[in-house]
Parts: sequence; C-alpha cells; structure tokens
Amino acid sequence: MTFEGDVDGDRGSLDEFALEEIRKVFEEREPLVAEAGFPNLIDPRALTVRLEKGISDADGARFDVRWFRSGYYSFHYTDAIGQDFRWDYHPKDGAPDKHFHPPPNPETGDPVPSCITVEQPELVARAVHELWRRAFETGSLVHLNTADNPP
Repeated sequence: MTFEGDVDGDRGSLDEFALEEIRKVFEEREPLVAEAGFPNLIDPRALTVRLEKGISDADGARFDVRWFRSGYYSFHYTDAIGQDFRWDYHPKDGAPDKHFHPPPNPETGDPVPSCITVEQPELVARAVHELWRRAFETGSLVHLNTADNPP
C-alpha cells in the first residue's frame, strides 16, 4: 500500500495534529521508543516510530503511521526479522472499513475485522500500543488482533 503525497484517493490529506497526538502517546507510554518523527519534514508522508527492539528476536522495529483528516488511518509495523502487520481504517473491497492485515505479509494476506473500534487518534494509538506491547512481552504474534474494544 502506498500513500503518496498529501492526498491518497478517498482518504484525504494527512492530519498533522493527529499524528503529533499519536507521537506523544508512543513517546510517553513506550520506553523502547528510540525516536519518533517525520523522516521528511518538507513532504511528510508518515510518522515513523522507531523502537530499540521488536517482537521476539527482532533487534529493531518501527511503526509507520498515517492519519488522515477524513479519520482514516494506517498503523504499519515492520521489524528486523521480517515480521509485518497493519491495522487500517479505510474503505477496502471485500473487507470491513476497520481491518487488520495479519503477519507475515500484510500486502498479500486477506484482511480480517479489526478489534479496534475507537476512532480518536489518541485512543487508537493507545490500542495499537497495548496490542503491540502484549505481543512484545509474550514474544508471540498470535493475539495481535484479539481484544475487546481496546484500549
């Protein structure tokens, strides 16, 4: 999935204020955050949250986060050992608007309904963080998308 420039199809423009809220959530709640910011300040396409460690044996990981003024979002996790997954909210043929792309490859797997039902940037960020943190602590990807309306 690509999100080029400020506008991406029916998602709309990036919401810089929401992305700042999300950055604060990760920086305040996660001690493994090495850095969080926009790799390209002139043409920001995503908030990148780099982590010192990832799930299981991953030495490093990151979230690439996109939040649009329309309220649609994408939280894409990738790490040093090739684990990838993503929580999305946007229209998608054959899937609910709020969906999860499970590992190992979110681009080729079929999305499933997301357990995240909240829509406010801070709450979605907290939910993603809690689900990721549980996977990090257990070393397992099995329950990434299993929770009752997190956070």
